[in-house]
Parts: sequence; C-alpha cells; structure tokens
Amino acid sequence: MSLRRLEIRLQHPNAIFESWLLRWLTEAEAKGSKSQYKLREALEALKMYPLPLASGKECAILRDFGSTLCNLIDEEMQKGKAETIALNSSLYDQDLQKLVENVKIKKKTVPPKEKPIKLTKPQQKEIAEEEERIKQVTMSPGTFRILLLVDVQETSGKNKNTLDQTRGYLESLSVEYEVRRLTVGDFLWIARDRDGNELVLPHIVERKRMDDLASSIRDGRFHEQKHRLKQSGIQHIIYLIEDYGDNEHVGLPLDSLKQALSNTLIHNNFAIEHTENHRRSMMYLQGLTQMFIRLYKDKVLLSCDKEDIQTSQPNQRMLGLLKFKALYEDSARNAQLTIREVFVQQLLQLHSLSLEKSLAIVTAFPTPRCLMDAFDNCESVNEARNLLTDIRCGQLERPIGEKISQTIYDFYHNDF
Repeated sequence: MSLRRLEIRLQHPNAIFESWLLRWLTEAEAKGSKSQYKLREALEALKMYPLPLASGKECAILRDFGSTLCNLIDEEMQKGKAETIALNSSLYDQDLQKLVENVKIKKKTVPPKEKPIKLTKPQQKEIAEEEERIKQVTMSPGTFRILLLVDVQETSGKNKNTLDQTRGYLESLSVEYEVRRLTVGDFLWIARDRDGNELVLPHIVERKRMDDLASSIRDGRFHEQKHRLKQSGIQHIIYLIEDYGDNEHVGLPLDSLKQALSNTLIHNNFAIEHTENHRRSMMYLQGLTQMFIRLYKDKVLLSCDKEDIQTSQPNQRMLGLLKFKALYEDSARNAQLTIREVFVQQLLQLHSLSLEKSLAIVTAFPTPRCLMDAFDNCESVNEARNLLTDIRCGQLERPIGEKISQTIYDFYHNDF
C-alpha cells in the first residue's frame, strides 16, 4: 500500500476579505477617489496569498495593506463576526470536499501498472545513434592505427583506363588506405582503435587538377568548396594542385588560376601544394601518411565536438579530434543549412564575390530580408546601390567597393 502526501490549497482562503475590498474598491472608483489604486493593488496581493488570515491586523504582512486598511477590516469583522466565521468555515469545507473527490477520481483513472513501451526498430536505431554520438572516445598510445581515407570519386570515373589509378598508385607505395564516400575533401586521415571507433586527424586534402580548378572557378564550386572546408572543423586544409599537361588548355588563363590560388593561400590560410602529375600526388600523400603516423603515435586522442576543438601544437600530449561520423553528418551536402549559410552560398554565385566578401556582407546583414530592408530604408536609389561599398573584409580590411555593391543591389532588384 503506497502512501501519498496531499496538499490542501484553498482557492479563496480569504474570500470574505476579498469581498469587502472589492466593495470598497467599487465605491472608490465611483467617487473617483485616489484610494482606488491602493485598494486595487491590495486586492491583488490578497488574492495571491495562499493561507487564511484571521484579522485585519494579520493582513499587515501583505503588500499595500497599511494601518488604515487593516483597521477597516477589523471594524468590519466586529460588525458581523459570527457571519464571517461561518462563511470562512463553509468555504473551507467546500474546498476540502472538492479535493477529496478529485483524489478519488484520479485513483480510479491511474492504471495499476504501466507496461514497458516497445520501441520500433527505427526508434531503437535513433537511440543507439544518439548514444554513439555522445559517447566519449579515448585512444591511448599503441591502441590505434592511422590510415588514409580516399573519397570514392577519386577511384571511379568514366574513363576505364584511369578507373583504378589512385588505388594502384597507393598500393604500389604501400599506403594503408580505405575508399569511402567523403562529404568534404578528397583525402583525410583517421585514427581507428580496436573497438572500431574513428577519430579524424586535423588534416584534409582537396585535390584539384588544373582543368578542374578552372572549371570550379567558372561555375562557383571553388568558393563553395572552400567555405565547406572551412566549416568542417578540420584545422589544416591542403589544396593539392596537379598539372594538366602543359596547363595551356585548361579553360582559364594561367595567371587567373595562380591569382586564385594566391588568394586561397593568403586570405583563406589554406596550404597550397603543387605536383606534376597524379603519381606525384599519391607520393605526396604517402609522405604525409608516414609523417602523421610518427607524429600522432605517442599522443592521447580524445573525441570532442567541433566547437571545442583547439589549435593543435606539435608538442601537445593530448589532442581533441572529431569523430568521423560527426564530420560526415555535419558536412553532408543535404544537411540542413541555416539562412545565413544559404545566403553566403547565394552571394558566392555572383561574379567577383569571394568567400571573404560574402562573409563580410552576411555579418552586416545576416539574411536577404535584412539586406532588402536596408535597401528600402535608403533615401535614394544611389544611396542604396552604394550601401555595401564601405564594408571591409579580409586581413587587409579592404572595402568591398562600388562595383560589387551596385551588382548586389541590381541582383536583388532585378525582375526575373
């Protein structure tokens, strides 16, 4: 037999006092007396007090109950003392009877024992994934091995002659690797322990052949990929640039490509590496793999969230790293994007809009709606077209300039 503690709380513990204050308040309002304000506040304080009060003197503990109002209550009690006691007793009995009836009703409706809820397979999978996500992973020296992950697109293609070129080179160079679909980058390294836990080392490689680099610049993928690499949480980003023959027929002037890579090095702080051909690129990855094995084999690796990752130092004993699954899910193209991220990607499609300039604009105007409202608040079209001119971006804090400002204004006011 279970015991339950019941709490009796009267709905109107001082109903008779409330009725008197309400009568006096009505009279004061009819006369236009200033006392109506004090009476209204005193009435509200009385309604909120949960316990019965025996006299006007006890009411002095409440807000806005001065000596005059307390004396009025005591005088009113003296006029009809018997009536007051009877009314309070009746109200108490009514509230108590209601409470007993409610307890009886609840006791009948509560089932004797709840059966455990049987979860469906999707629900069980969701719970397991959430537990896996929040699980803390720790890898001590000697309990993990490091291997290279290769994006599946690097080992497939329409040309059968180059279908397994990447695989063949890596195997001939004795590089331990796995082919997997990566949602960001073309190559990265993981540490895997005996339980199958995988942590991502803070290095990622995006390989670009010169003709592919030109193509990505023309269609806007270049800026979008750099943005996604920056957002991945991996600290050291490497652009591996591979020659395409003599680089004469790649789709853009060679000087333009060099300028784009210089901007990536200076403004984005990406490392730029250049190789003569695909085999040389794989040899470069082999060298990195061997270096990372030596660098991380004696470290303690810990899993952490992207927001908690700190810049790693060569002599650092413990290192916080992302879980591979977390990186995969966060970087997926079909992941839900915020309005700010969509706005950045939209701006990147415009000519001459770099990632730095786009981010500077979005910092000032987080959504397209904010930007449109700012345009509408300008006193003239000329002022609106030059609204973004003085916004500064990049390490040198250069202004965006009139041309880009006017281009953005025309884009958002053009009727398609």
